Amino acid sequence: MIAEHTPILVGIGQCVVRDPAVRLASPMDLLAEAARAALADSGAAATLAARIDTVAAIRFFEHSTRGEAMVAHPFGCADNVPGALARRLKLGECELVYADVGGQTPQRLVNRYSADIAAGRRRTVLIAGAEAIASIKQAVRTGLAPDWREEVGGDYADEWASDKLASAYERAHGLYLPLRVYPLFEHAARVAAGRSLQAHRQFMGEVFAPFAAVAAANPYAQFPQARTATEIATPSAENFLISEPYTKWMVAQDAVNQGAAVVLTSVGEARALGIPPSRWISLHSQADLDDHVVTARPDLARSIAQELALRHALEAAGLTMADIAHLDLYSCFPIAVTTAAAALGIDPCGARALTLTGGLPFFGGPGNNYSMHAICEAVARVRAAPATRAMVVANGGYLSKHSVGIYGAAQPGPWRPVAGDALQRAFDAAPRVALAPESTAHAVVESWVMTLRKGAPEVAYVAARAGDARLLARPVEGDADTLAAMAAEESIGRRIVVSHDGQVHRFRFAD
Repeated sequence: MIAEHTPILVGIGQCVVRDPAVRLASPMDLLAEAARAALADSGAAATLAARIDTVAAIRFFEHSTRGEAMVAHPFGCADNVPGALARRLKLGECELVYADVGGQTPQRLVNRYSADIAAGRRRTVLIAGAEAIASIKQAVRTGLAPDWREEVGGDYADEWASDKLASAYERAHGLYLPLRVYPLFEHAARVAAGRSLQAHRQFMGEVFAPFAAVAAANPYAQFPQARTATEIATPSAENFLISEPYTKWMVAQDAVNQGAAVVLTSVGEARALGIPPSRWISLHSQADLDDHVVTARPDLARSIAQELALRHALEAAGLTMADIAHLDLYSCFPIAVTTAAAALGIDPCGARALTLTGGLPFFGGPGNNYSMHAICEAVARVRAAPATRAMVVANGGYLSKHSVGIYGAAQPGPWRPVAGDALQRAFDAAPRVALAPESTAHAVVESWVMTLRKGAPEVAYVAARAGDARLLARPVEGDADTLAAMAAEESIGRRIVVSHDGQVHRFRFAD
């Protein structure tokens, strides 16, 4: 007998609007559409909706930075996003939550609310997210001015308390926004593997070509087109270099109109509402772990926090990867896939499928909400084959915030959450890399970043080691020779001369 308080997912919903010229959907339109689909999927939409006591909305991209915006949004928004969703669905009184920033958020909320339901702290929870960045770009491009404001008022819990992803020192040197950070990890891993820039670009294409093939067959994908490894790896007018070593089709594509939602409740509630057991999927194990800021991490070529989170989730359930039939690895950049694959003992270019959706470059990268789509796909796979399990691996920030969920059919016996506080405390207590002092004069390049705009360098900096300490450094303003040298030959391992201009470290190559 399955215990009454066992938390289960009973509804999943996804939506996509591929052509914004046909339908200029707003973010709230897609949020509500996905939520309605999740309620309908349960087979008991009206009665299930009446039992919802918590509505959690995944944070829109427009509300996800406190500095340089990732996407300009000139058309307004609801003043209370979860409240606007509850109003559109005609829900009763609910606790309203506007979630934290990061791609880990959907999985982390499922982990948290499953524990709350099991403990009797919540009854039925709706989690939903969406982005309409394709609509925004279409409107800006064509001169349209939709009014997407919604005045709802009322209180809600805003769970983004502070931006802890990057320190002031890191931001001053250019380490903020994912495209300006992930190359640090990618180049370090590339050199550790002994690959040249060209060889690594082809390797990344080989990792991602199977993702594109999955997206091509997914009815909810924003960019359903198969692409070969060579097409993904080769720079062209359409597949231009965004940063070294990334082409356009190697990074998350945010120009999407997509939404996804899930509904969680207990076995007891599902029985009372007549939702059949064939719809019930539960969380068999989970893990959440947050990393240090980038400059404090011991090894830029790997994510120790990601490795520990994956191991913790598997060990807590007594499982190995042989027990996982369906897998979705977060794929904002190739390095997020390859580090997770390495931690799981999987060849990233092997026969095993690493995505359920098609991944963020090809399925689409709907802001903080991508992993909600992966969860929906995981639930669908396990429903179709109840003896199997699925794993969703989510990541936020700069390989900063990790959340893992393992899904399967609801099982007999009591459901227990996987404790993670001790894991986080132990990780936080581990040694960190110290910052080098401002007076540092010499260092050795550990990795580097150069983002491009229309083929020209936009932001460039290096991470370098001075003994056991680390520093970031930018070229002197107007130093075209150093920029050219970064682009022309391998920078990692080269000695640099360092100075401090009162705000940031500056560097030039010593040889």
